Amino acid sequence: MVTDIIPRLHQALPQAKAWIERFLAAHESTAQPMSSVRSDRLAACFPADFLARSKIVAVDRVVFPPVESFGLFEFAALHQMEFEGITFKDTIFVRRDRKYEGLYFHELVHVAQWARLGVDDFLLAYAAGLAQQSYRETPLENMAYDLQAKFEAGTLPRDLIQQIGHLTDKVWADVRQFLNQADGRAP
Repeated sequence: MVTDIIPRLHQALPQAKAWIERFLAAHESTAQPMSSVRSDRLAACFPADFLARSKIVAVDRVVFPPVESFGLFEFAALHQMEFEGITFKDTIFVRRDRKYEGLYFHELVHVAQWARLGVDDFLLAYAAGLAQQSYRETPLENMAYDLQAKFEAGTLPRDLIQQIGHLTDKVWADVRQFLNQADGRAP
């Protein structure tokens, strides 16, 4: 049953957070502010201070956290996937050979989601989505892909950060209900 994973998600949080902190520290010297990426389209979508706070690191291979070592064996297949980018907190990691505006936009949506939810709730929401659906259909990924498609089509809402916040709040409300039901608590 999917809900059997909930206690393990909570147990894995400290290990996942520690791994992320070590990973970010290991790449801190090569991180550049997103504002250094010259893109009028991104600058039109995101506030200047948001882009200045967000960072980007070019890597040869995008690495997914070793979730199986945290006791989350059902997510181990994610290590076999070829990701173009991944975001941890305010830092985007992109493959050197796959740098393009749509990818940057997608990952910046994740930066906004991390900022809205905080580390614990982002990780719980992402993992709960993976426990219930395929990677592409998890709510946080689905939101980023949908907004990326609108970015590429030039049909984004004017209040993008507010829209991401609103959508992220809805995702968290669903996740919180799922977590509470799995723990046997009322939603």
